[in-house]
Amino acid sequence: MNKEQLYKSLLAKYCKQIVHMRQQYHTASSNLGIVLGAGASKGIGLPDWKELVKRIELNEQVKDLDVKIAADGDPIANAQLLFQAYKSHMIDSCEEEDRAYNRIDMKIRAQWQRIVHSSLYEGVSADVKSLVPKEHYLWSLIKIIKRTPMTINYNFDDTIQRLLSATRTTEELEQSRGYTTLWSSNVYMFPKSSVVYHPNGFLPYRISEHPSERLVFLEDSFADQLIESIHGHYNVLTDYFTHNTCLLLGLSLSDPTLKHILRTNATNHPGIYHYYIKYVNSGEILDNQKAIADANFDVYNLITLFLNGNEISCLLELIEMDEADFDKYVEEVGGLYKSYKYILVGSVAVGKSTAMSHFRSVSTQDEWLEFMPEDMAKDPSKVNEDIIDDIDQWIADQWGKKNYKLLRISSGIHIIDRGPLDAFAFTPKGQWQNKAQLTKKHISPGQSKRELCPAQIIFLIGDPCTMASRAILSQKDTDAEKLRKQQCLIDYIYSTAPYGVVRIDTKSKGKTQVAKEIAKIIFMGTYEEAPLNQMLENVLSGKTPEPENLL
Repeated sequence: MNKEQLYKSLLAKYCKQIVHMRQQYHTASSNLGIVLGAGASKGIGLPDWKELVKRIELNEQVKDLDVKIAADGDPIANAQLLFQAYKSHMIDSCEEEDRAYNRIDMKIRAQWQRIVHSSLYEGVSADVKSLVPKEHYLWSLIKIIKRTPMTINYNFDDTIQRLLSATRTTEELEQSRGYTTLWSSNVYMFPKSSVVYHPNGFLPYRISEHPSERLVFLEDSFADQLIESIHGHYNVLTDYFTHNTCLLLGLSLSDPTLKHILRTNATNHPGIYHYYIKYVNSGEILDNQKAIADANFDVYNLITLFLNGNEISCLLELIEMDEADFDKYVEEVGGLYKSYKYILVGSVAVGKSTAMSHFRSVSTQDEWLEFMPEDMAKDPSKVNEDIIDDIDQWIADQWGKKNYKLLRISSGIHIIDRGPLDAFAFTPKGQWQNKAQLTKKHISPGQSKRELCPAQIIFLIGDPCTMASRAILSQKDTDAEKLRKQQCLIDYIYSTAPYGVVRIDTKSKGKTQVAKEIAKIIFMGTYEEAPLNQMLENVLSGKTPEPENLL
């Protein structure tokens, strides 16, 4: 397939996911994070970890040592064996003066650094433009990295930095080298763009350009790093995954620290999800693809994209592409959405607002745009009829404003607290058609032809007794029987939708589990919009009658 065909093929498979990454990338501060592993550089001649250890084993200073490693063994364990053998040899053969002031330890560390460096860059060109082929996806990635505040690179090499330097504009050439490299956690004192952070350490092509003092390449180093992460030394990484939607590229998910951070994020922030590219060869379809995707989603809050090299390039280009060109491809594929709207509905105190608060990486709309009238928290039977009329007018006006905003949304994933048809669950018997008329008047004021914006409905169903207890803390004057009736009425009105309504039973489920189920609908489910305007018209015309047995 040519590039345009690949764009359309990717959109057909992953349109919602691409729209979400674009939503995060094109914010003013860019909230799309990039996390790189060895696979990102392997295609240009740099080794993965297994190959790097093999090269170290064959190094002139290592190959004659009395140590044997298993060809199919764990690369971290193999590296540990090689290092310990080299360290013992250096200590046994060192001069007496090197035993003072810890000189021998410094010499071992510096020389091991050179061994790893020569193995890492073996056969690698000094000219980065000839090193990275024009069609390689790293060129597309650099455009994104230039705009994002920070990139996490679990590799030692400086290929990304050299590409950033080589792609500077004439103006940029006069201002800076085009990037900032960090390997300590003190990142907040540096520029907020083109920062490349190497948590495992850094070895530049020119080793004289200040490599990191430590390389996290050994089993004990990983253990130390994991302990440090628990004690807060790697807060910068957890903060990064908490405040960005990350795209993980070239990673095998074997790094213990990365897995720990992802799992911690998944536990503490059940509504924050990241994207993981699982590399596949062109034309390859993995037998256990669904199992891999489900496991990554459930355990690490990762949405897995199965892509080959050409598809990765096109994905990055679609993320970075301007809106007009992106719209063109979405339109040409047909049947796709650029805007995904999810309305959380349910009874008072069912947990809509709490659930929505977990989703920081998407756009959210609160239940109301303004402070609600104080009397709305009271039992309607205890409120003066004139005040009830004022409240009904206020609610209809609020939904007119919210609906206008929803109709103008152009792109992204959006979660809205409370649906426009929920109002019928609070409407007295015999008043449904009047309420429908009032709602329509505010949805389409004057000469406008506006209709209720369609959206997918996520209906949260709760236990009335539990909700009644929660309502006390929310200062709501209600009880279990009223909430049961309210829930039944909401269920009735949304059951008239022919499609586009998904139900989640929240009974006996914690906040985290409910958020995970909502996330699965949003990030993994098929998007269907309920025809809300037609449902409103059906109430207005009497096609959807008032449910006598529920009122």
